[in-house]
Amino acid sequence: MLTYIVRRLLQLFIVLFGVSIITFVMLYVIPGDPARMLAGKNATEEKIQEIRVQKGLDKPIYIQYGKWLGGVLQGDLGESYYLQQSVGSMIVENAPNTIQLALAAVLIELLGVPLGIYSALRQYSFWDTTLTTAALIVWGIPVFVLGVFMQWFFGLKLDQWLGVDIFPLTGAGDNVLWVIPASWESLMSLVLPAVTLGVIEVAYISYMQRASMLEVIRSDYIRTARAKGLAERKVVGKHALKNAVIPVMTIAGIDLGALLGGAILTETVFARPGIGLMIYEAIGRRDAPVIAGGVLFATVVYVFANLFVDLGYAAVDPRIRLEE
Repeated sequence: MLTYIVRRLLQLFIVLFGVSIITFVMLYVIPGDPARMLAGKNATEEKIQEIRVQKGLDKPIYIQYGKWLGGVLQGDLGESYYLQQSVGSMIVENAPNTIQLALAAVLIELLGVPLGIYSALRQYSFWDTTLTTAALIVWGIPVFVLGVFMQWFFGLKLDQWLGVDIFPLTGAGDNVLWVIPASWESLMSLVLPAVTLGVIEVAYISYMQRASMLEVIRSDYIRTARAKGLAERKVVGKHALKNAVIPVMTIAGIDLGALLGGAILTETVFARPGIGLMIYEAIGRRDAPVIAGGVLFATVVYVFANLFVDLGYAAVDPRIRLEE
């Protein structure tokens, strides 16, 4: 197990190195000059060149990358061109809202587990057909479309009908203990973006859980358990569920990692402060240090989430052993 973890951590550094190179190359080749954007529309060429030299943008890309990488190895992710704030402090400032949103969305999407099990145990019934059809429809809705609909219906129409504002359309509110909403308004500001992210994954997880459960309950050991006269609840809960839930562990774990890295579309639609919105705004400004630091943070979280999922396999299913 220890050898496996060390090997995966070494792979992490290789992935981070590759992602950082690709990010810098993309920032270099896409149109737009950060120095010109910083200087403003009416700036002279001399002013633009001065900013370019000041920010080190006049150097070749490999020198810019080397300087940035050297800082990262010392724990310094650089400073935002526009905000004059360290990227590390920006990540620390925005991470709590993103973590809060990610955890809430994953908790919502886990509702797909009982729905998928219920659907599998009643295969071809009315409820199975209804749930499967609904899952496929919801699964195909783009997250930004669902987000705009949630804002329109629950943030505008529902408020008009009830005559009271329930769900804020934007913002995140304040937190205590880093990620816990500090007030009722903070909790309500979390509901719409969390449901927007979670409901699509509920559909996906329920569909996957149904398929996995159907495969497991047709296995020989399940038929043997039933032949021994075990109660159906025990057969499903003790024998079938433990193996059928493994694919869902993968999805939920990877989803959590991806969301912790920054739910860019959802945070943008709801103007919710977080890692995703931070990266989105930095892309529009060509703020390379913020983009590179945000992508690096997202990659670290995503890779570690994959590692924890792999380690969880062995705990859930004793037949799975990680190579030493």
